[in-house]
Amino acid sequence: MIKLIVTADDFGYSKLYNKMILELIEEQAVTSTSVMIDEIDNGQKDQVERLIQLSKKNLVSVGLHIYFKNINFEVEIDRQFEKFVAVFGFEPSHLDIHKKDYLKEGFPLIQEFCKKKNIPCKNLSLFDDKLMNIDGLITTKDSIFDGTRKTFSQISEWLGSLRGGSYCINFHPGYYDPNSVSSLNKEREADAENIRKMVRGLSEYNIELANFNDLAKEYQK
Repeated sequence: MIKLIVTADDFGYSKLYNKMILELIEEQAVTSTSVMIDEIDNGQKDQVERLIQLSKKNLVSVGLHIYFKNINFEVEIDRQFEKFVAVFGFEPSHLDIHKKDYLKEGFPLIQEFCKKKNIPCKNLSLFDDKLMNIDGLITTKDSIFDGTRKTFSQISEWLGSLRGGSYCINFHPGYYDPNSVSSLNKEREADAENIRKMVRGLSEYNIELANFNDLAKEYQK
């Protein structure tokens, strides 16, 4: 059986992005999301609570989307991790990195942190051959497939290439936000459409949906 984690990045970046992500989770089209914890504010309180309740039903795994704005990598990982726990009341299901600004320098420290905490980490080895998985790291079989800015045909071709094991496809869904500075603002509604279309056809590929909590349990067996 092939298990697929469908993840939506950037929860917290915009209330309109959050709105779409929550809708996709409730439709059981998205199984995982990652939170930009420093972007969460009081105006998102109800959305955060909604996400917490969906997590408690195991409809979604909620991870930490670390955003390095400086080179204090270890300090920032610890700070954002603790802030996530303070806001959500539980540890993140997995960690990853926002953008690729400090991928070579910062991401290996995220990997080591995840190994120490025994929690999953996104597999980003596709983006740099030096980011191969370290021994003992909980992660997917291969690197994530970035579905953003891909045609549905490209996504379908990737799905057809999968062979046994756990995989992750990454999107950035959301409603268009005229006030957002995100470089992916215009692509977010197209991502949501591709997610819905993709999930409807997964049975053709013998693919079962999963999340990062499920992945962690697999490693415990």
